[in-house]
Amino acid sequence: MQPTLEEVLDGAVSRLVAAGSDEPQANAEWLLASALGVTRTHLLVNRAERITPEQQDAYEKMLVRKEAGEPLSHIVGFQPFCGLNIHVTPDVLTPRPETEELADLVSARFEHRGAYRFLDMCTGSGCIALALADRFPKAVVTAADISEKALLVAQENAKRLHLEDRIRFLQSDVWENVQDTFDLIISNPPYIPSKIVDTLTREVLHEPRLALDGGADGLDVVRPLCSLAADYLNPDGLLALELCKGQAGAVARGLMEIGWNAEVKKDIVGIERFVLAQKI
Repeated sequence: MQPTLEEVLDGAVSRLVAAGSDEPQANAEWLLASALGVTRTHLLVNRAERITPEQQDAYEKMLVRKEAGEPLSHIVGFQPFCGLNIHVTPDVLTPRPETEELADLVSARFEHRGAYRFLDMCTGSGCIALALADRFPKAVVTAADISEKALLVAQENAKRLHLEDRIRFLQSDVWENVQDTFDLIISNPPYIPSKIVDTLTREVLHEPRLALDGGADGLDVVRPLCSLAADYLNPDGLLALELCKGQAGAVARGLMEIGWNAEVKKDIVGIERFVLAQKI
């Protein structure tokens, strides 16, 4: 007789705990829900339901990948972000909750129906650009990244979410190929200091180093981004950055020294994570 969903979940949680996985209960539930094609709520309500051999085989393959430290988003193929399901591959960074916070902070600064021009620099999966295009139906969004592979993932996401007509994709090493001006420049750039990258969790180390490694102090991309941002902003335009713990204050001070009005915002856990700045 096949095991129940409850029995399968209990065994999976024990395996993920032994493997040192973060959030073993949540990961076990997400993977099982994906293998069965149901919601996590379904699992909770129908714990006495029995799993089929085919479903158990599919779940086992997923569990083996998770035990090896592969990110959940790579296994199930997507990550929720601002109400959208973003397709994720090993070529892009998995969208994080703090990046959702940045998108929310910025969205509150603009009128919903405005015909704005937005630039998402270092777009990766396209999550920020897609969220802004979804929230601002009259806006035109440019999504730029140095990685051709990342841009292909972002384009696929835009097509799947029926936002491809609203987003322009641009391969560019920071400002190299940018020609327009914008009402908003927003970026979640690589910002982890090189020496720290190799100490990150197994899950994070499965993600592209290009999207993580910001050089010796984590600011190799942030510096050129900030130094020329004013040239690409319309009057009263906003620069919005997500940064590493300990960086936001220094970046804000640097911007103020070259004529910006900059403020630091904390994320939900109290880390000074974001810089919002306008040229005076």
